[in-house]
Amino acid sequence: MNNQTAVKLGRRLRRLDTMLEQHYSIIWDCCCDHGLLGMSLLERKLAEKVVFVDILSPQMALLEQDLQGRFPRDKFNWQVICQDVKDLQVPQVAPQLFVIAGVGGNKTIQFIESLCAALPNLPFDLLICSVHGNYAVRKALAEHGFGLKREQIVLENNRFYEAIYVSQNSTQPIIATGLTMWDRVNPDHHRYWQKTLAHYRKKAAADPKAFEAIVADYEALLITG
Repeated sequence: MNNQTAVKLGRRLRRLDTMLEQHYSIIWDCCCDHGLLGMSLLERKLAEKVVFVDILSPQMALLEQDLQGRFPRDKFNWQVICQDVKDLQVPQVAPQLFVIAGVGGNKTIQFIESLCAALPNLPFDLLICSVHGNYAVRKALAEHGFGLKREQIVLENNRFYEAIYVSQNSTQPIIATGLTMWDRVNPDHHRYWQKTLAHYRKKAAADPKAFEAIVADYEALLITG
């Protein structure tokens, strides 16, 4: 593979990339922006087919041109779809992975619900990196029968993210506050815990009924740094 084809990822996307090792029939790079993560997975041949999905038509047209130049169809199997993730027509094949990164918690939950409705009898995997609302996202994942495969805290450009890799075939429980991702002696993790706790304490001051239980869950973690 030449240098022009090699995909360069930032810290957040690189962490998401390295979390994946299983081979899939189809990987869906949803809300894919410039498609860099999907390109890396395509380059690694981690799936029989990689599908890039986003609702922004000008951006998707540019992505398709880029893919045509870097990943010729006689060597790589990919598709670009300009559509809302909630409206996807998903084939009944297994195993499939849906990557949902770069959108907020509410939108992420909407996508989870629509994908579960589209594949009611076919277990699938998700790799999620929401820009916020991780507590609610984790609750939704557990409610829809997902189990944890792997999770990590990622710090990029002074912003924290939670990378959550889950499967409906996994039996490891998903904890709303996260569990295995925390390094209790890492000062960055302590800073993220403090920031998250302060956020929910502020919300609880305005709406105790909705947020006091969340505050208690984060306080129980007792992250030290």
